[in-house]
Amino acid sequence: MSGADEGHGPTAVSVVPEVPDRDRGHRNEVVVVGRITAPPRVRILPSGDRLVSWRIGVARPRDPSRPGATGRVDSLTLVSFEERIVDRVSGWRRGSVVRATGALRRRIWRGALGVRSVLEVEVASVSPIGEGER
Repeated sequence: MSGADEGHGPTAVSVVPEVPDRDRGHRNEVVVVGRITAPPRVRILPSGDRLVSWRIGVARPRDPSRPGATGRVDSLTLVSFEERIVDRVSGWRRGSVVRATGALRRRIWRGALGVRSVLEVEVASVSPIGEGER
């Protein structure tokens, strides 16, 4: 007999840990406020759905350790498939300041140059908070 059989050593017990809900605590929520740098463009997809996309520039906070440095801006692409948003933003102009909420999405596709990807904000709600060029 082995030591494990006599109670003198570890015994092999198959324990399957409870698998936690893999979505518990995960969040993908984005709030951005920035100036429109490329006007909204509406495309009709092969499915017949409409997609609106536009870019905004979001100023980064100034770095106090770099006096005199020019402010940096992050350029973000915003997209939406929701008809109410497509209709709402399609006439907006460059220079307007907007607030958008949504989620980050990575879109991947295969093209002539191989596999490509882009990170976008898929917008769930958006509203203008300032006027720009007319």
